[in-house]
Amino acid sequence: MTALPPDEELPLKLAGLERELAVRQHRWFALAMLLTAIGTGVTLLLPWTYSRRLGLSVWQLGIETQPALALTWAAGLIATGLALALPVGLTSQAASGVSGVITVVFVAGCWQTRDLSPLSDTWPGPGPTFAMIIGLSWLLATAAHLLATRTHAVPPTPEALEAAQTRLRRSRRPSTRSHPR
Repeated sequence: MTALPPDEELPLKLAGLERELAVRQHRWFALAMLLTAIGTGVTLLLPWTYSRRLGLSVWQLGIETQPALALTWAAGLIATGLALALPVGLTSQAASGVSGVITVVFVAGCWQTRDLSPLSDTWPGPGPTFAMIIGLSWLLATAAHLLATRTHAVPPTPEALEAAQTRLRRSRRPSTRSHPR
């Protein structure tokens, strides 16, 4: 097999480099999503409520007071892990989309748990606020991943490359007509 001339080799090299860049962007943003998801889970270990019972101060963790949010976070962590594990393409974008929806549900749940009943002897702790803030950064990382991995254009097919090479060869042929000067 003969080596391709440099002008025919260039589109193939560019396509390979673009694929490599897409994979690197996908991995970087998916890793950022995963790290913010783990940070959001750590906020469930912070105190979410404070109460006085029988003269004792009781701090309850987010995992104790909001088990539904803990399950929501676990589902989001799984979706985020899938987005990192899957190759670049529609399936990883779908996993990121699912992770984004779960993150919105998580942040909305944190917003609702932030306000406690004024008639109870329970006061909110710092957990819901931190969970909302880090959950919003998880949502931003998910949005960045979706934007970075969107498909820009259809990759060139071998037929399209051959047509481009034919056009280039025709344009390089010396003209047989004489041009007046």
